[in-house]
Amino acid sequence: MPLAAEKRKHPRIKVSFDVEVRHPLNGVAHYQTRDMSDTGMFVISKASEIVAQEGEIVRVLIETASFVEPMTVDMRVVRHTSDGKALSFI
Repeated sequence: MPLAAEKRKHPRIKVSFDVEVRHPLNGVAHYQTRDMSDTGMFVISKASEIVAQEGEIVRVLIETASFVEPMTVDMRVVRHTSDGKALSFI
């Protein structure tokens, strides 16, 4: 049986790099990206996790070898799963 075609408006690309997620009240946690699209990313827990409700804004610090300097972006928590969080760029 052939696989279904990608139906997402913004296809995801598998990427793996470390990110730091800061919640204004609940502190800092470290995650690793699983995938990214034009509209957001999915992050999986590395060791710690912050409590963040769907709809809340978090600040994400992205550091990779391909960036000259770390990038900081505000993102909205859009979904939780058992292995991580879906975040959207705002």
